[in-house]
Amino acid sequence: MSRSGGAGILALCVLAAAWLLGSTALVILGFGLGLATLAASFWARLVTNGLTVERRPVEGPPVEGDPLLLEAQLDGRRRLASRVEWRDRLGTLGEADALVGPDGRARIRLESVPRGRHRLGPGRLRVTDPLGLTRVEILVDRESTVTVRPRVPQLDTLFTETGAWGEGGRRALVRRPSGLEPHGVREYQEGEPLRAVHWPTSARRGELMVRELEDAPRDSIAVVLDVEAGAVAGVRGDSSLDDSIRAAAGIVRTHALRSRRALLVIGAPQPGVHSVRSAGRDWDEAVDALAAVEPAAATPLRDLVAARGPLGSVPELVVITARPEVVADALVARTAVGRSSALVAVDAPTYAGRPPAGPSAVMLRLDAAGVALAVLRHGTPLEEALGGLRARAVG
Repeated sequence: MSRSGGAGILALCVLAAAWLLGSTALVILGFGLGLATLAASFWARLVTNGLTVERRPVEGPPVEGDPLLLEAQLDGRRRLASRVEWRDRLGTLGEADALVGPDGRARIRLESVPRGRHRLGPGRLRVTDPLGLTRVEILVDRESTVTVRPRVPQLDTLFTETGAWGEGGRRALVRRPSGLEPHGVREYQEGEPLRAVHWPTSARRGELMVRELEDAPRDSIAVVLDVEAGAVAGVRGDSSLDDSIRAAAGIVRTHALRSRRALLVIGAPQPGVHSVRSAGRDWDEAVDALAAVEPAAATPLRDLVAARGPLGSVPELVVITARPEVVADALVARTAVGRSSALVAVDAPTYAGRPPAGPSAVMLRLDAAGVALAVLRHGTPLEEALGGLRARAVG
């Protein structure tokens, strides 16, 4: 029973006692309580029809592990209330509440939010009248989604840049981007450096001509992320899949910053393919897709990396998986025909508290074939695992 309902019953009881006892004071008190109850009911209707709340968008893309600040703006007859409380739900993280300030704003701060797409809502406003007799709940039924991105490691070097071992024990470096290449010639403009002058053309035409440069086309690289549920270990936010996602994001972003075309392939039952040509909109779409990745069953990893599969002709291929035995044949075959292959092997048992596994026969075979290798283990910084020498990964 609400407080206003209790006050109404009390008013009736006081009036009944006043009639039995013939007390004028009790009559006045009973009528006063009755008027207060009617005023509270009128106030509730007035406030319910006169208050609106609007969620404010989150400023900037939130990143896992960082605090998440949610804000709402309350408009309407808020000054008629003595206390306004905003309560909202963020997916499986539960509910949180905050008081609405004099400016009509309420802010909810959630600490250390994990990666993912979290559904926001439904929310509620709890409004209390100045007499403390009535509390009204207003439903905020508009739901929205907050995307919390994975934390992306900053990689100065990649394990694939150490190259593969060639014949005679010599290291054959992976070909690096060549930067700017000549596109044509045009007339020299005052102030341009002389080193840009194309002297053969200048001598032939009798005037200074300079080379026009443009970004040279980069060989594409595909980064395949395995999301097989049966190979995931650890708790959400600190699992082998979470580290795999961060590794994929770091590798793709590093290539995007170097103006290399990269394909991010999320190996779900319905694979998601995202082409990243720069660190702009393409990258934002790719990292948002990584934020939403969940474990899945029956993933087509073997078919994705097969020699005649959709990625068979990609010049460079990086596979991130806890199941190296599934892709070993395809990676060895690629290396045999001169296509660059790399494997990020996830040591999933370490995410369940088990000791690191020693070098397996599959890893030794890949190493002998010249496949660039890196190993992700729980507690090892991704920058170290993805930037270290290939020889350390096997040893």
